[in-house]
Amino acid sequence: SEGFTICTHMTSLSQDLTSDQEKLPIKQKKRENNRGGSLSPDGQKAAVGLVGSLYQMEKEGLLDTLLYLGGVSGSAWSMSSLYSDQEWSTNMGRAVSRLSGPGVGLAEALVQLGERAKEEHFSLTDIWGVMTSLDLRHLSGDAMNAFNPYPIYNAVNKNCLQNGPVKGKWFEMTPHEAGFTDLGFFINTSHLISSHEADRGVKGPEMDMIKLQGVWHVHWPIDLRVWLFEWRCFEMANTLLFQIINTNVLYCDLCCWEGAVVPSCIKLNKEHLQLIDAGLMLNMPYPPFLGEKRDADLLIALDYGANGTFQTLTLAREYAVAVNKPFPEINDKILEETDWPKDCYVFEGKKKEPTIVYMPLFNRHNCKDAKQAKAKMEEFSTFQLPFSQEKIEFLLEMAKANIKNNKETLLREIHKAVIRRQLNI
Repeated sequence: SEGFTICTHMTSLSQDLTSDQEKLPIKQKKRENNRGGSLSPDGQKAAVGLVGSLYQMEKEGLLDTLLYLGGVSGSAWSMSSLYSDQEWSTNMGRAVSRLSGPGVGLAEALVQLGERAKEEHFSLTDIWGVMTSLDLRHLSGDAMNAFNPYPIYNAVNKNCLQNGPVKGKWFEMTPHEAGFTDLGFFINTSHLISSHEADRGVKGPEMDMIKLQGVWHVHWPIDLRVWLFEWRCFEMANTLLFQIINTNVLYCDLCCWEGAVVPSCIKLNKEHLQLIDAGLMLNMPYPPFLGEKRDADLLIALDYGANGTFQTLTLAREYAVAVNKPFPEINDKILEETDWPKDCYVFEGKKKEPTIVYMPLFNRHNCKDAKQAKAKMEEFSTFQLPFSQEKIEFLLEMAKANIKNNKETLLREIHKAVIRRQLNI
């Protein structure tokens, strides 16, 4: 699924500066409250929906309130594309125009794949990353950018996802640090994918955004086959797949955390972590925005997902219970509206719970009945070839309209969150 939370679709309001924010220039610190966004996956639909939503937020004077922007899977890819423009938040028109631009060229991709195939840990991560982007930037390069919301990218630890504790699963990456959200284990982001040797102080090259985007897209091998079919690279397929050392894996050497209790699923391989798409666990990046670290007051969740309305909400609620983090009450009666939801729901938080404004893409405002809503979900499903220009423009307008139609609700909840923070209630 895909989503945007202001808070990829989450808004975070807070007067307390986190360790991330303390490293940002003073211009960004001066904002009274923290706002962020969290995004869920689904590829191109997420990319177009994100750009449309942010474009309309700029038009409505809401974009500058965002402090954080988080994403998983396709949404993380669209975020990384967005952040290739260091001043994207001041000109969303440029971002909209890029949606119809050329993709990665076959010749360029083959050259880059040839170089990466020589590396020690060449994998499907590299292949998928190259096919979706040739972005050679480093994530740590965004560390001192005061113009845009602070980006939070997400993945999950493959071993812990399959058979480990909940706290060992979610892995977040920001320009400053990367690590396990719920365990509190973090290292400097520039050390990821390095040949770090603690005893010698040796550090290899930092991973680029191609590698990261490969991680965010890794679901199943079928993704690769779809791209190979589209590119008609059948002769390449066997050669590339033969060279894959460990399918769907990102290798990153991490330091040891002295005195820490590290789950066995993390210690299966002492030097490497196997990171995959966080959407396989939760299709909206709620984890980084829950709890004390970022102390979010308001999450605005724009759901572009294909897995059913409210699913990310109920899964996030279960996650919050498992890791003992605050989450607002959700009346299960609303689940009866899954097939034909309203365009906006507000789940009000109390005390340390964040308020969540939840906005499904296809809803009663733009679909006449449940049948049409289902048809639209199928029309814009995840696994298909790239959208036509007509589909892109349709999605853009849908995403823009959802923000425009709910501007007053967003303003009201932002105001209420500010008051609640000031009164400490």
